[in-house]
Amino acid sequence: MLVSYRNDADMLKAIIDLVLMRLRKSVVISKGLVGIDKRIADVESLIHRDVESEKARLIGLWGMGGIGKTTLAEEVFNKLRSKYEGCYFLANEREQSSRKGKVSLKEEIFSALLGDVKIDTPNSLPEDIVRRIRQMKVLIILDDVNDSDHITELLGAVDNFGSGSSIIVTTRDEQVLKASKADEIYHLRELTSDEALELFNLNAFNQSDHQREYDELSKRIVHYAKGLPLILKVLAHRLHGKNEEVWESEIDKLKMVPPTKVYDVIKLSYDDLDRKEKQIFLDLACFVCRSRLKITIDCLKYLLKDGERDNSVVVALERLKDKALITFSKDNLLCMHDSIQEMAWEIVRQESTENPVNRSRLWDPDDTYEALENDKVEA
Repeated sequence: MLVSYRNDADMLKAIIDLVLMRLRKSVVISKGLVGIDKRIADVESLIHRDVESEKARLIGLWGMGGIGKTTLAEEVFNKLRSKYEGCYFLANEREQSSRKGKVSLKEEIFSALLGDVKIDTPNSLPEDIVRRIRQMKVLIILDDVNDSDHITELLGAVDNFGSGSSIIVTTRDEQVLKASKADEIYHLRELTSDEALELFNLNAFNQSDHQREYDELSKRIVHYAKGLPLILKVLAHRLHGKNEEVWESEIDKLKMVPPTKVYDVIKLSYDDLDRKEKQIFLDLACFVCRSRLKITIDCLKYLLKDGERDNSVVVALERLKDKALITFSKDNLLCMHDSIQEMAWEIVRQESTENPVNRSRLWDPDDTYEALENDKVEA
């Protein structure tokens, strides 16, 4: 491929950029990342599953907020980047697209891959960029994507990239990956109990700490977290170096209010829902899931209907499933992670923190009693 340059300085800069790109290798020590090796191996197997195909592949990492999608993507990127001719990791795509604009981001991505380029068009790529990128094997990661159109708007067609290229997208919404026709989708699951305890202990204690004295308290924290890495890290950092009285107090506080950082991260998935989906989600969290009854999807469709002709429940439940806010077991029974449920309860509490009678839903016996008493007094 023949490329012309305005002068020797431009040509020298392009050569230096290319050499640096080829030599760029990261030495990463993955301290405190429990269970990461197996998950990296799983993603690698998806990347290399169709080794005979010459086309670029789109791989999706999907799961609820706080499950570790970004961490896994970073580790895969750092491990594999030296095997590619060009690499780029776009963190927080959702936020950056909103803040910088997609044209600016697109120019940033392809400048990192090809050297300085200029892109003015929002919905297409210049022919010379497409021609050059088809000759390259690249690794690109788009982190936290919540709109499938953004993938095409930022990168163009996936098959524009050279043979062996890998595009990895992390998202909370499985439909983003389905709409983008992802070649593979990896569903991140919670940590096992043993992995969760190991992760918590690594972050909560120094080697000199008396870890055994806190063993039962640590197990209570792990039980509360239900395998969610974000909760384990937040609570470990909060309790590091504190005495047992503070630990007990923190555990009691968790029964009333979720950690703010966890709440904010998980709530992003709720914020993406429309009005009907939000109503159904809150009903599920406050009444159906809290009852611990074994309710099938068919039963839910009937219970949540607004009249005989209402069929909107079906698509709403599917949307909640795509957003990893609910799951269904092999027996089609409804499941919801405890942290997601607590996030929903907190949303309702914040409708009126002082007076339960002003909330849209009541499920706690004490709040219900207080609401009825206040209503009686006001009447």
